[in-house]
Amino acid sequence: MQCQGCGGRFNVPSLGEMRRRQQRHETIDGQPIGPAEAPGDAQLSEIPSSFYVHFCGDVGSTGRISTTAIENYSGVVAHAVDTLIAQADSDDGFELMVSLALLPGATRLMQIETAPNGPGDSPGVDRHRGREGLVDRITRRIESIAIPDVQHGPVAFLMYRRVNLAPVTKIGIKPFSRYRNEIDKCGIDHALMRAAGLIEPSSDRTAPLVKWWNQGLSRLRSLVSKPASEQAPPLTPEQVFQETSAWIEHTEELYAGTSDAELKRLLRQSPSELALHVAAAARFANREAFENAISAYSDAIQLAPKCAPLLGRRGWYHYVVGNHQAALIDLNRAIQLVPSAAWFYLHRSQIYAGLEAWEQAQSDLDTAIGLAPREPAFRFRRAELHLSRDELAPAIDDLTPILQLDPHNGATHAMLGWLYQQDELHNESLALQHLTRAIELVPDAIAPRLHRSMLYMSQNKFELARDDCDSALRLQEDEGQAHALRGRILQMQSEFDEAIQACDRAMELGVETPAVFLTRGFCYAATDQRDLALADCHAVLDLEPKNPIALHLLGSLSLQQGELDAAMEALTEASRLAPQWTEPREQIALLHRMNENPQAAIDEQSALIEQQPEQPAHYVNRAFAHTQAGNHDDALNDYRRACELDPENEHIFFLRGCFLMDRQEDELALEDFNRALELSGVYDGARLRRAAVLMRLKRHDKALEDYEKLIEKYPDDPYAYSGRAYAHQMQGDESAAEADIDRLAEIAPEDAQEAAVQSLQAKVIRLEGLERYDDAIAVAEEIIDMAPDAAIGYRLRGWIRWYTEQHVEACDDYTRLLELSSDDPEPDLLSSRGQIYAEMGEWDNALADLDAAVQLSRTAGLHQVLAFSLNGRAFALAGLDRTPESDRDFEESVRLCPTNAWAPYNRGIVLYKRGQHDQAQTLLRLALQLDGPPLTQRKRQRAEAVLLRLATSQS
Repeated sequence: MQCQGCGGRFNVPSLGEMRRRQQRHETIDGQPIGPAEAPGDAQLSEIPSSFYVHFCGDVGSTGRISTTAIENYSGVVAHAVDTLIAQADSDDGFELMVSLALLPGATRLMQIETAPNGPGDSPGVDRHRGREGLVDRITRRIESIAIPDVQHGPVAFLMYRRVNLAPVTKIGIKPFSRYRNEIDKCGIDHALMRAAGLIEPSSDRTAPLVKWWNQGLSRLRSLVSKPASEQAPPLTPEQVFQETSAWIEHTEELYAGTSDAELKRLLRQSPSELALHVAAAARFANREAFENAISAYSDAIQLAPKCAPLLGRRGWYHYVVGNHQAALIDLNRAIQLVPSAAWFYLHRSQIYAGLEAWEQAQSDLDTAIGLAPREPAFRFRRAELHLSRDELAPAIDDLTPILQLDPHNGATHAMLGWLYQQDELHNESLALQHLTRAIELVPDAIAPRLHRSMLYMSQNKFELARDDCDSALRLQEDEGQAHALRGRILQMQSEFDEAIQACDRAMELGVETPAVFLTRGFCYAATDQRDLALADCHAVLDLEPKNPIALHLLGSLSLQQGELDAAMEALTEASRLAPQWTEPREQIALLHRMNENPQAAIDEQSALIEQQPEQPAHYVNRAFAHTQAGNHDDALNDYRRACELDPENEHIFFLRGCFLMDRQEDELALEDFNRALELSGVYDGARLRRAAVLMRLKRHDKALEDYEKLIEKYPDDPYAYSGRAYAHQMQGDESAAEADIDRLAEIAPEDAQEAAVQSLQAKVIRLEGLERYDDAIAVAEEIIDMAPDAAIGYRLRGWIRWYTEQHVEACDDYTRLLELSSDDPEPDLLSSRGQIYAEMGEWDNALADLDAAVQLSRTAGLHQVLAFSLNGRAFALAGLDRTPESDRDFEESVRLCPTNAWAPYNRGIVLYKRGQHDQAQTLLRLALQLDGPPLTQRKRQRAEAVLLRLATSQS
């Protein structure tokens, strides 16, 4: 400091030490360090433009507030003040001083002042009005900052800022000027407590007399080298410890500016001078030359063997270099000398923890907290100890009080944020709150950003997660964990190549964990680099043979390669290790379906539904298995439940529409495809399927609209051109159909013949509708010539021959079709040939085909084919006079397909032959009205003839 009287410069103790000496009524002497500078030398007396001063109140483990708490609080205040000053963006120059006292009971006493004029202002120029808004904003901001716990009296500090002013040699503002008279009269503690209303006003108090300490360093040295004078009351070990610690701090500050060479010279000159050895040890420790520091402390301890602070320091540095035994010896001796020194227990607990002596470590921390219950560091260390033993709830119990003592403790917020992400304590809201606060308080810390990034990723907020990860990498670009996490985020965003690069970088930096290999493995799998994906899978399993995620990936890759046994083995093991994880079991069910074991798949999906009854995907997958097993009603029930659970999922409606379309329930299928397109107008698969259903329903104009939209969106889509050609042909626009087929030949020549056949098929159907049967047969034969190995030509010709009652020829065509599919006969072919046999009167052959058709169509859930087959079998049974069975089949057929004109026709003819004319007349009239499907030309003529005959006979 510089003396305002003589201008000389002096080394003086720290402010804390001077307060303690003042409280003991001891003189404070300064040591001159150079000649006085000339008053004109402004550099020596220039006041910094920004500084902080601790004004009053003991801080520390046994003080009114912990050092960490007041540092954190004042740091937040300083940041707030500087931010608001920067935002003010004023060219005016001014001085600003914030005088702030924290008092018991969460009480704050604040005074913010600005100098009315800068030194360069003209007399009479008052810029105070322009600063009122800034002072108000600073006041409101500080009042919003949580106050740490303070006990037994005030703790005050001041903060000074000079804005847009030239250097000054004198401050124009005094701290706590509002209470200056009371401070001078009663002392600062009493004045601040009284101003805050925490003590009653008292009678006149005389300011405490201040005696200057005149015993110098010899007095301090005597405290650690020999007992106190017999005339003075003996000091307690605690007092000796406090005095000695203060002296050591002062000594370290005193010699901080001394050069290495000068310090060595002094040590050679005075080897028994304790202060020199203490200064040397501190210098070595600051430079992390810990072995040299230990040696210097050992020299000091030889001069003061009962100096507990020196033993504590040396013990700590023994611990730092890994000499735990020596560290324990020193700390045990220090604790024997001063059993009330809480920090010694903290340091010894860390040694015990390093030796995994958990009970001793916790006992020491319990003791430290008992001695200094308001020191956050001890509780924080105990929380870390609990975490090392996976004791999460006790860790929370230790961390929560820290925020009462020190609400701006960034490390505590960070640890709480991490803890609330763990399964045992999962609370995403609290985790986010604490992590965000930790980032605000410690903006240069990487861990809170990474933990918040992981939290955002778990919430599928990938952009926010990526921002945090990138911020961490800007702080430290070689942080391997950040690259690993970034790779995972990129994988979730389907940016697989970048994710692979991030994982590679993480591995280069030494992060070769299972998680990194898995992330890269999934990315390799997604980019069809299966060999590399398998290599990463096996790397994980080498590190963790029971890793269910790696086994799941291995099973998935094996499944893709068709290695079903290997896939089943890996997925089964993954499911065993993680029984609540549904994905492996879903794939196991798929494997059962691939292995033609639908019942096993149903059982697996049923177990999943029991585990997650509200998950629609489980019902959809069980519907697949039920369909494979022939349980079509059960499959439909599962589709219905999935739609109920997720009525906004267009894909589920699309799948159910496909299922209904396969069952030839076209109207219901159309409803589902419409719903899928309502939910997502761009669902092209649903549009293509809807067009096909519309074609089957003979709504050709609507189908054509869908095909037009598909071609507009996908001008090279062969399916759209093929479908539109079919639609044009059904409308009789053969030139447009041929144009589409020609276009198809250009873009997909391999599909051109199939499309041409399909177009001719549409022509056959159209000609049949026009009752141009000979022309239809000719086109069918054209198809046979074009594709002799295809079934469609024979199917079309057999159908037209049947409808024109060329029964023998039709029977030959269907027999050929059944020969082509002998391994797996189609139920509709058996149904058609069986009905032809029935119309020919070959009842036994008819029943053989129709019994098989009924059974197959029931199993496949083909309701329309079943209805037609039952109708044909009823007709054949009637021909054999098996009337009850015939009536039963007729009734079921009508129930399944009430629009089928052939059912009332066949039954009407049977009843007519039985002489039941009234019933026959009713049924034949109904048959002439129905059109789903309608009667053929000859059946219609026959029905009309019978009705005319009946009408004539009745007249």
